[in-house]
Amino acid sequence: MKLSTRIAQSRHGVYYYRHQFTVAGKRCEKRFSLRTKHPAIAKNKALLVSAILVANRTGVYMSEPNDESIENILKRIDADARNLEIVYSSPDGRNITMKADPNVPGDLDALMRASEAFWNSELGQSFKHARETGAAAQPAAPAQPVPAVPAQVIIQTPQVSISEPSKPVPAGLTVQEAISRFATRHGAKLAPKTLYEYRQHQLHFQSWLATRKSTEHYPIRDVIREDIAVWIDDLLAKGITHSTVQQKYLRPVSGLFELAQSMGSFPEGVQFPSRGHKLFTKKDAKKVRDKNGYKPFTDEDLKVIFDSAAYLVQKNPTDYWLPLLGLFTGGRINELCQLLIQDVRKVGEIWAISITDDDECQRLKTPAAKRTIPIHPQLIKLGFLDFVADMKPFGGMLFPYLTANKFGNFSETPSERWGDYLDKVGIADRKKVFHSFRSTSNNRLKQNGVPEETRCQ
Repeated sequence: MKLSTRIAQSRHGVYYYRHQFTVAGKRCEKRFSLRTKHPAIAKNKALLVSAILVANRTGVYMSEPNDESIENILKRIDADARNLEIVYSSPDGRNITMKADPNVPGDLDALMRASEAFWNSELGQSFKHARETGAAAQPAAPAQPVPAVPAQVIIQTPQVSISEPSKPVPAGLTVQEAISRFATRHGAKLAPKTLYEYRQHQLHFQSWLATRKSTEHYPIRDVIREDIAVWIDDLLAKGITHSTVQQKYLRPVSGLFELAQSMGSFPEGVQFPSRGHKLFTKKDAKKVRDKNGYKPFTDEDLKVIFDSAAYLVQKNPTDYWLPLLGLFTGGRINELCQLLIQDVRKVGEIWAISITDDDECQRLKTPAAKRTIPIHPQLIKLGFLDFVADMKPFGGMLFPYLTANKFGNFSETPSERWGDYLDKVGIADRKKVFHSFRSTSNNRLKQNGVPEETRCQ
């Protein structure tokens, strides 16, 4: 049976599984988040969901779905992937084990090369021969199908270990050890999401280097500029942009060299191999910002967004107040979602909102983001202060029903709901998002002579 991947991508880049079914002769569809922005991972997760639904004969494949059953399938796929291990066994007892980390996306080519190299190697050929001769010696035994490799595997960078005497571990701090120590040293300095992303890209480099050097225990002091250059070329060949390579991949790896140097494991006065590749200059950055940056909302957009017929029917208070706060304060969506009741207060005779990280649940993008913003009279006229008073009995947060994601951000769900609302009112430009309010506010302040230092907080 041929299975369709049935995936769709939201304006936020997240992929969804599209479950199509029929109700009273009418074709319907529900979507379930695959919790990934990587197309290869999304495709394989979707194929697994379709396969499990068919194999289990759950009765929901082409009928109105039980949301919980499909969500449980997705959770089980994620849980199984965390312990992914494939073992190739020979009849004489030798094993080849391939392990994969599902959190390191995009390495289909590496796994395919590793698998092909193994079966073409002398050891791989001996496995084939042993398997064939073992099967020939037992003609009465029914032929067993070779187990299919789980779909998750083909999107990972493998770590291949062979059941032979291990090589001696080299002296000095290894890249693998540096990654672990980096997380310990910077755990309290970096935002949880930033630390997570750094670790994923550091692990990607470590896995790539292990394949290149044929060892997982490679000293960081022995990494040379040519190694980094080849890694960069591999990333670019996969379609990753120059700016992403420099900002998302090289920066975390440079952090490993900085740590190693501070520990005496990398020589002083030597340029880090990850520096100076000049992939992305300041001039290039400006061009990308101009081309790919968020667009401000036009006056016509604002009329469509705040049209009373569509806007006032929203039942969720965050759906109503967050866009208005974004328009009149220029605040980032997570700054607004994490506001406390006490952050709305009088400063002298003026009502204001304090953007701060004083509470343990609050985080700011930069230290300069801490600021106090006067509340626009229009917000007061619309009843914002009354809303604040109504929320006081529910605890400390202004929007107490919002929950933080695994990185401590409260804006994930409101951001998705805002994207859905823009689609509903016909604003489909992917460069127009909640952050566009910040650009709109910045432009208005600029037109009224507010200094750049104040506008860009």
